[in-house]
Amino acid sequence: MDGLRFGVLLAAAWAAAGLLFLRQRAKAFGPRRLYAKPAGDPAAGIRYAFTQGMAPWAKESVMMNLPSYMAGMVFHAGVFTGLALLAPALAGSAALPAAVRAAAGALALAGAAGGLALLLKRSFKPHLLGLSSPDDFVANLLCTLFALLAALQLAWPGLQRPWLAEAILLLVYVPLGKIRHCFFFFPTRSHFGAFFGRRGTFPPGGGSHA
Repeated sequence: MDGLRFGVLLAAAWAAAGLLFLRQRAKAFGPRRLYAKPAGDPAAGIRYAFTQGMAPWAKESVMMNLPSYMAGMVFHAGVFTGLALLAPALAGSAALPAAVRAAAGALALAGAAGGLALLLKRSFKPHLLGLSSPDDFVANLLCTLFALLAALQLAWPGLQRPWLAEAILLLVYVPLGKIRHCFFFFPTRSHFGAFFGRRGTFPPGGGSHA
């Protein structure tokens, strides 16, 4: 294994350690004590939060911005496809089957296009630009470039090393900026669902409201 591939592994270890540290720091605040009598089932709320609660029609803000929602979904899919492609690249395994390469390349390229579309929207919509921080732009650029290079290196192997270098930058940045939401999405969504499930709000109409 050459130095670049070893660097990706070190960056991945850094990202994992950083995310676990942030998770433990958040848990150090302790659990919230709830005194009201439960009106529903927290487990049902969690199930709803990760299923029907994520559907576009369950969110008014999504229905008002459906193209951005779709671009975001494709963007995330493209980035995760790029991350999946890292494993065989680091292992130096044999070339992927042609059908897998074509599908992965198309999805990663579509993800890069979605990321670019969202970046342009953020840059040229005054109300979004006013709400944005440098982290928003850095995170988007790192992920968009990563997905783009992941797609291109499948067709042009000479781009694999720039892609691996970009992967190091991305992984190092994961616990430092907003990209860490890829990890915190799951515990925060679970807490969200459990809280409103206990209140009988999730799923809609599912609580006893006692």
